[in-house]
Amino acid sequence: MNLHYRLLAVSNVVNHWVERFLLLLGVVISLILFAQVIARYSGNSLSWSEEVGRYLLVATTFLGATVAYKRAHFIGLAGFGARFGRLVEKLIFRGLQVLTLGCFGLITWYGVIYTLKAWEQTSTAVQMPMSLPISVLPISGAIFLLHVLTDLSKRHTSRLDARADEEGDAP
Repeated sequence: MNLHYRLLAVSNVVNHWVERFLLLLGVVISLILFAQVIARYSGNSLSWSEEVGRYLLVATTFLGATVAYKRAHFIGLAGFGARFGRLVEKLIFRGLQVLTLGCFGLITWYGVIYTLKAWEQTSTAVQMPMSLPISVLPISGAIFLLHVLTDLSKRHTSRLDARADEEGDAP
């Protein structure tokens, strides 16, 4: 089993668990907002609900972006280099992957630094360390790095080979 298939297996498992966690986050956000509506209707207010909902929404956004990247449901430049020939298309494709790797590497690196710096700060309503909600930056960045490295390790093949690779039918 070569490096690409090992990375692909890890990438698929991580994506599977991120999708399950996103489902859980969606349910929790819905329950919190529902409880806030009921509390306000009865004349009370949950002081912590907006803060926690905001942090969960940010986590959902960053982790959801990793799933979107993994499933290739994002705006891309597919076919842009095809006008210039197969070699130029491959060079543009690999160049964009390397730039993406660098971008997510920086997000991960500075996310770790920022998370460590925010450990002493606490949130307003819940009084939890701010490093907990901020930690979604390096976590999602690391997941992005895994997905991009998986893509980089793959040979640039035809669409049929890529589809078989994604479905796990490849040798």
